Amino acid sequence: MSELKMEDLLTDVVATPPTVYHQLQSALDDPKSSFEEYGRIIQADTGLTAHLLKIANSPFYGFEAKVESITHAMSIIGLEQITDLALVALVIDKFRGIPKHLIDMDAFWRHSIACGLCARLIAKHLNEGNTERFYLAGILHDIGNLVFFQQIPVKSRLLLNEARRDQRPLFEIERQVLGFDHSDMGSLLLQKWNLPEVFIEAVRCVHRPEEADQHPRVTAVVHLADCAAYKLNLGHSGEPLKPLPHENALEQAGITPQLYQQVQEETLGQYDFMVDMFLQ
Repeated sequence: MSELKMEDLLTDVVATPPTVYHQLQSALDDPKSSFEEYGRIIQADTGLTAHLLKIANSPFYGFEAKVESITHAMSIIGLEQITDLALVALVIDKFRGIPKHLIDMDAFWRHSIACGLCARLIAKHLNEGNTERFYLAGILHDIGNLVFFQQIPVKSRLLLNEARRDQRPLFEIERQVLGFDHSDMGSLLLQKWNLPEVFIEAVRCVHRPEEADQHPRVTAVVHLADCAAYKLNLGHSGEPLKPLPHENALEQAGITPQLYQQVQEETLGQYDFMVDMFLQ
């Protein structure tokens, strides 16, 4: 039997980039773009339109009047955040239908949301200008797992069982058996999707943040957020153990242990609102 390669798992459906996100990103980069142009891009996808309106009307935003149109949502939430929300909604939709006996997808997305939220809160305390890139990197950090679950479900089940049996990190088992792990898989997928390098590196190095050289702070923050989400029991993505932060991760991220603890408490405070926003 020939050796499995990561490229073998990227079928046309999986590897096709989220077109709407790239259209929105192009519009965002064009100063001549109008709200109407944004609205046309989003409304071409009725499922995405409905999802974004649900998000806009979720308790997280707490608007008194009902948000009934995408242009209304953009005017009060902002174009950049609508674009980011669209990417998350598109990714959730792309990986629907993964068997329940393999992984609890509700728990998977709860973990991803917790990681994204925690990463954004850390970035906010660090006075980062673009906290959304931390949030998106956190949401996407385990996307390689979804490729495995969708494309090689039987083998994925065996890997999950072996990790639980041996009480070892899932990514270690994956590298031993496959020669690559879900973080390698995820970073390759994001490359195929033409997403920014910051997401590609943060996903590739989430379990080994010391290897990040282009975006070490973002990577360390997402690593810490991943560990915090597990510590707080906010969902899971199949790991049998609660990962501990790498020795120099706090220093690499530029935060103190006290701030890390504070952010975890803040994450708990906002978590339910975030879950309602995406998984209602």
